[in-house]
Amino acid sequence: MRNKIYAVIAILFCFAMSKGCIDDYMKGDDNSNIAKYETMLADNSKTTARLRDVFKEVTVKIMKVPVKSYEFTYDYTVEGVSYSGEHTLSELPKTTDLEVYYLKSDHSFSIVDPKSRLENEKENGWAKNPLYWAIGWGVLGIGVLLNFIFELRENRG
Repeated sequence: MRNKIYAVIAILFCFAMSKGCIDDYMKGDDNSNIAKYETMLADNSKTTARLRDVFKEVTVKIMKVPVKSYEFTYDYTVEGVSYSGEHTLSELPKTTDLEVYYLKSDHSFSIVDPKSRLENEKENGWAKNPLYWAIGWGVLGIGVLLNFIFELRENRG
């Protein structure tokens, strides 16, 4: 009985993982962000922002080597209205000034490097890894399901 419960849990787990990977694949690129980044670059709508004095230092280990990054909040003004945004730097800046791009139709949407983000979004849209993982989890789930069915038939007969 216990083995049957484990098999059902394994089947559900495999299909849930497959579904999650399919959802990631189907999401792909974020077309609204791509349009925003392209508009920012075409309009060349940028201003100078000021980094706040308070920031968050984040350290992660990559292959046992600590890598630091610094999460800043910045403030900028467009047409007399103040806005803020967030940006992560790999090293402490030498100046508090930062050039940011903003969306002319929504001044509160800003980013430091829309060209890089645009390239990343487009690349993510073409990435096939989630699809391959979905297929792998699905095949594994089907294998576990078939094995479960064969065991049920053997135990009946």
